[in-house]
Amino acid sequence: MPLFDNKNRILQIETQKEEIFKLMENPLIRQPFVEDFAKRFSWSTNAIEGNTLSLEETIAVIDYDEVRSNHTYSEYTDAKNAHYAIQKMLLPFAKAVIDEEWIRKANGYIRHMQGEYRDTAVYIGNLSEAVYYPPDPQDIPGLMKSWIRETNIEAAAVKEIFEKIAASHVRFERIHPFADGNGRTGRMIMNQQLINNGLLPVSIQPTGKYREAFRRYDKREDLSEMVYVLLRSELESFDRVRSLALKLSKDREKQKREMKHIQNR
Repeated sequence: MPLFDNKNRILQIETQKEEIFKLMENPLIRQPFVEDFAKRFSWSTNAIEGNTLSLEETIAVIDYDEVRSNHTYSEYTDAKNAHYAIQKMLLPFAKAVIDEEWIRKANGYIRHMQGEYRDTAVYIGNLSEAVYYPPDPQDIPGLMKSWIRETNIEAAAVKEIFEKIAASHVRFERIHPFADGNGRTGRMIMNQQLINNGLLPVSIQPTGKYREAFRRYDKREDLSEMVYVLLRSELESFDRVRSLALKLSKDREKQKREMKHIQNR
């Protein structure tokens, strides 16, 4: 039996989606959301992999090329590469076919090199988390061809969309096709899948829940925690749209009061 009951979050997305996308029609809401997403996702996707830059530090290096002490050169490079990959592959939230070329390009931008499949055997994790051995290199092309056939998800119901994306994401990470950048590439694919299905892209919080979702699947073949992580992240994106709409409304009201005050002098 699945551990996570996601019915309430699914219902929230179903009932709020129309309102959120109506708000997104306003460029004064859409554009700052897009810019925030590009930087927030760059921070979160790297933080999941152990990058120690904060969101503020990630924004500083992207916007101003500002670096601070106590971080490595590669951490700053990873932040810039991720942001560049997002700009090239995910903006401006247009639908796109996810094929082998798309996936290789995304990985190549993230790593700042050719997105070639790995040619060596690898392992993931450690004994405290459980070691996982991905498929041998010679099996990757065939496995990826099979995976790609199922990755351009089409579904009408929110529940089915998130369940299929969760399953697709776990399977991609278990194929582990590249020598590096698999998690970051997989999360870009996940966001393109959300966009393709008329939803907002997400920035997954770099907490233990995401990694725990993989362990839960490995132990019990239970995807409910991964679905939970994605649903929660989608609702956080909804909240950011709402906060922008509220800020716009408040600023407009304040400006009206100020104008009225000036006119009544």
